[in-house]
Amino acid sequence: MTAPDWPAGLTPDRAPVHTRNELLVPLPPARVWQRLVAAPAWPDWYAGARDVALPAGRGELGPGVVFDWTTLGVRVRCRVDLWRPYAALGWSGRALGSTGHHRWLLTAEGDGTRVVTEEVQAGPVPAVGRWWLRRSLLGWHQRWLAGLAGGPGTAPGAGRPVG
Repeated sequence: MTAPDWPAGLTPDRAPVHTRNELLVPLPPARVWQRLVAAPAWPDWYAGARDVALPAGRGELGPGVVFDWTTLGVRVRCRVDLWRPYAALGWSGRALGSTGHHRWLLTAEGDGTRVVTEEVQAGPVPAVGRWWLRRSLLGWHQRWLAGLAGGPGTAPGAGRPVG
């Protein structure tokens, strides 16, 4: 990983697509972390995720875990490569002419957690479709943050507690 926690070749200054969203979530960092690492439950509160598959016997993400999922209609294989419990989670993945890295940064703030999520994408698809892709990711990531916070309208089960 390169500073600050970006994989080599996938840094915001070098990738054609970089998005950053943030939200103050009314949950403590431990609860936010629990919701993020429980990846098979993402579709319950984030409409942009489905068919999350972890290795047999695993119910949560962990360091080095490889997982497959469909996001925004695209099947992606990812590997968790940033793991600092209750503070930072990230994964890198490949799909359809694109390589990317998505990370979540958690900071306790008052009774809640400031959550920053960033994604970079490189490759032929992001190079050609950067304007559309960036706008789309910004919108969907804001929905993901709203679902994480328990907000309405993000998925059929949005706002339902996990666990």
